[in-house]
Amino acid sequence: MFDLPDKPIFLTGFMATGKTRVGRILAGWLKRTFVDTDELVVDAAGKTIPEIFEQDGETAFRQLEHQAVIEASKMGNVIISLGGGAITQERNWAVIRKTGVCLCFRASVDTIFERVSRKRDERPLLAGLDDEGLKNKIEEMMAERERFYARADAFATSANDHTPEDTAETALIELQSVFGTTDKQE
Repeated sequence: MFDLPDKPIFLTGFMATGKTRVGRILAGWLKRTFVDTDELVVDAAGKTIPEIFEQDGETAFRQLEHQAVIEASKMGNVIISLGGGAITQERNWAVIRKTGVCLCFRASVDTIFERVSRKRDERPLLAGLDDEGLKNKIEEMMAERERFYARADAFATSANDHTPEDTAETALIELQSVFGTTDKQE
């Protein structure tokens, strides 16, 4: 596959854009460890993300998330999936810029709606919304976060008519341009 420098690759994007699914594919292709900061948060807190939000609040979650970003950035040859809101915290950007590069996955509101509508109650910021409320919340949150996502070094679009492997291939091409590499390794 492609040979990229041994710097952490941080994956960002709105929820359900493919950070985890495509990130695991990229990690396999690049022979890197896949790390999900949400999983690190759950491990550190000993409770689920919805429980953290409900019992401790978003501020406590964001602190745990920041610690997870720092921890993951020190792991070396990794692909790091960030939670959808991690990049809204300037302190997380400081870690990303100091240690690695950032790839942002983008998807349309309709694609995200379709992907999250069946599991909306598992996502604290979308829980309890009807379809119209869900779509409006997605649009609102995406608009609020776009200025942060726009700071990424590279972008790949995730769509329902693309396989995760197609999206991963696009992501690799984008990462090559960031790293200035074009060689394939067999």
